[in-house]
Amino acid sequence: MTTPLEEIEFLARSPNRVTVLDELTQGPIGRYELEDSTGVTRATLGRILEDFMERGWLREEDRQYQTTQLGTYVSREMMNVLERFEAVPALNEVAQWFPDEGFGFDLRSLAGSRIIQSTKQNALAPTAHISKRIRGADRVRLITYSVLADVMDECWRGIVDGGLELEGVLDSGALESFGTDPQILEQAREMIETEHSEVYVYNGDIPSTVFIVDDVVLLCLSGGQGAPLAVIETDDEAVRSWAESTIDDLRDDGERLDPALFTA
Repeated sequence: MTTPLEEIEFLARSPNRVTVLDELTQGPIGRYELEDSTGVTRATLGRILEDFMERGWLREEDRQYQTTQLGTYVSREMMNVLERFEAVPALNEVAQWFPDEGFGFDLRSLAGSRIIQSTKQNALAPTAHISKRIRGADRVRLITYSVLADVMDECWRGIVDGGLELEGVLDSGALESFGTDPQILEQAREMIETEHSEVYVYNGDIPSTVFIVDDVVLLCLSGGQGAPLAVIETDDEAVRSWAESTIDDLRDDGERLDPALFTA
């Protein structure tokens, strides 16, 4: 008797087996049709069908093949595993920059998300992507522990010159990062004074920077170092719901920012 791990390994070590088994669950199919639909060579397909027959996953009738109840179950569970692991290869490259406490949603929700990383050739690629997303947006919500000058400039232009609506929550560290630069202070004051923005200060630590730009969520990964080293972009509903509730909670626990703080 084989073990569950051996059965998983039997399928996982051969993408062709996974493809053929999944195709067989669609209904009765002939061998030549199966060869065409899967792209698996005739010799390899023959061996796979024999292996499936031996395991009781497949039956043949009138030269038509179809999975048994057990074969359908195996295929469904294998496809579920693959779906759960879909996000892993890309996330492997950026997981070291996740906040220590992680995120409050199932990481499966990040399957199919877009990841923008900094490179030697373009260290500011994540920041530039955030700015590009904000440009032309109708609404931005955010929480952050670090103010990015280029992103702030894009928000300022959108609010003062366009129709951007902004709601932001900063922690005390982000507030201090404005420094004494007259231009930055003036932009901050103009944004906060306008009726198109609401900015709050949260008296605590904000573990990660998160933007909701219209219906897209941008998760900024920086390992707590300020400028993001990577950005994960997703429109997944579960992630957006988590981001919305997180911003709501921090805003409700914060205080509305006084524009007088930005007098140079």
